Amino acid sequence: MTAPTITSANAVFTLRVPGLYDSPVTIEAFGTDAAVQSADHNPVQVQMSIDGHLSGGFTPTPTVLTITLAADSPSRKTFEDWDQYQKTIREALPGEALFDLPSIGRRMTGTRGFLTQARTHPNANQVLQAGTFQITFESFTGSNI
Repeated sequence: MTAPTITSANAVFTLRVPGLYDSPVTIEAFGTDAAVQSADHNPVQVQMSIDGHLSGGFTPTPTVLTITLAADSPSRKTFEDWDQYQKTIREALPGEALFDLPSIGRRMTGTRGFLTQARTHPNANQVLQAGTFQITFESFTGSNI
C-alpha cells in the first residue's frame, strides 16, 4: 500500500439542494490558489475565575465553508441558481455537501447548510476574477472513504 499524499487535485465536492437540485451536482473549476476553505470555529467557551480556576463549556457552532470558483466555472450557475431561487421563493433553502479527499482517504459531509454569502458577478480586472460563495453548515463531519 502506498502512503497518502496531500494532493487536492483529485478532490471532489458535490452539492445537493433539495427542491432545487434534488440530485447531487459536482462543483468544478475552482480558483487557482483556493478551492474549499473551512473557517475556524470555537466549540468551547472558557471563563477564568478570579482565583485562577478555569471552567469550560461546550457550545454548538456552525462550520463555514468558502468555495472559490474561477470566473468561467460552469459551477457558478449552481450557486447563482440557489441564490436566485431563494430570492424568488423568499425563503432560506438548506443544502447538503460531500467533500471527498481521496489522497488522505477522507470524506467530509455537510448537513443543513445555508448559502450565507454569494458573489454572483465576477470582478472584472484585466481578466475576470475568481469569486467566492459561503455555505454555513449545521454539521460538517469527517469519515473514512
